Amino acid sequence: MSISNKSVQFSFTHSSISKALHWIGIVVIVLSSSCDRTDRLPIDNSNNMIILLNPESELGEEWEHRRLRRTDTTYTRVESAFGHTIRAEGNNSASILFRVFEPIALNCNTLRWSWYVEKPQQSSDLRTKGMDDVAASVFVMFGDSGIFRDIPVPTLKYVWANKQHRIGEIITGPYLKESVRTIVIRRGSPVDQKLVTERVNLSEDYKNAFGESLNDGVNGIAIFTDNDDTRESIVAHYGKIELLCNE
Repeated sequence: MSISNKSVQFSFTHSSISKALHWIGIVVIVLSSSCDRTDRLPIDNSNNMIILLNPESELGEEWEHRRLRRTDTTYTRVESAFGHTIRAEGNNSASILFRVFEPIALNCNTLRWSWYVEKPQQSSDLRTKGMDDVAASVFVMFGDSGIFRDIPVPTLKYVWANKQHRIGEIITGPYLKESVRTIVIRRGSPVDQKLVTERVNLSEDYKNAFGESLNDGVNGIAIFTDNDDTRESIVAHYGKIELLCNE
């Protein structure tokens, strides 16, 4: 999937998905079953940083966009007052933009990214089945997809939520309770209309979320915005996502 125009939407193909599977389950299965699309990520030795998502450049074929339920969230590479971003607009939809790759060394365990949400869905509740729409989220998957193919692997889901959730809250959601932990990193509307930057320690968050030490490097990432349950309008912007090493 190659994108040459900043305002052109992502194109993709998809197959029908059983209604018995909810999007959160499919997210992890999609990420963990794509071992034939792995790519080696070059490390910039000058600053020990790996860029996982760079909206300033065309996104290559390693990126996939797949529908999870009902209709498609529109992901568009744009340049605006926010700079270069991936703009995600919900259309009573749930679809994901993701990539998988060979596991990265454990010393690269600081994740940094920028994003913006004007107003999260007010009726969303990340703890409740059928109401767990998310304004913006970044998924991080751990483990070797070749070994764990078709088996959900430990996954952290960092979210921008509404104000009924508290910052730092770790949620075991209504789906895939053994493999996915949701961490509320930001909530409510921002003070300024500009991208905000997050920085997290994956090892610490993994320990807090799963109660054990991290033994595998990052194996996949995704961005995800949906509103198929609440039907509330939602737009999010995603900037660069970077993995920092030796910190």
